[in-house]
Amino acid sequence: MTTWKSLCCLFFASTLLLACSKNETAQPSADTALVVMKQGDGKGLVRAVDTTGKTVTIEHNTVPGVMDAMTMQYPVADPASLRTIAVGDSVHFTLQDLGQGNYRVTNITAIKK
Repeated sequence: MTTWKSLCCLFFASTLLLACSKNETAQPSADTALVVMKQGDGKGLVRAVDTTGKTVTIEHNTVPGVMDAMTMQYPVADPASLRTIAVGDSVHFTLQDLGQGNYRVTNITAIKK
């Protein structure tokens, strides 16, 4: 009987400890491969370029199958591409949906005037 009580107490304590423990989700590391859920091509106007943050803000048209028209800041797949565009440029770009509200711009090029 004492063994049974000890086992029950141990089980209860373990369950309580697990229930009260902090639930942390793993953050993807920099070398984690990203899965592209869907992607599409768009046109837009560059509103901001952040080379330090590796992002571009684009006021864009609807990107079919990916996103409605809006102005939004996006990380870029190739930070070097930010050196080829400037605020006010009209651009073609590919927008990738990486899932869970994460997007990324690839293949961004200025439209020749």
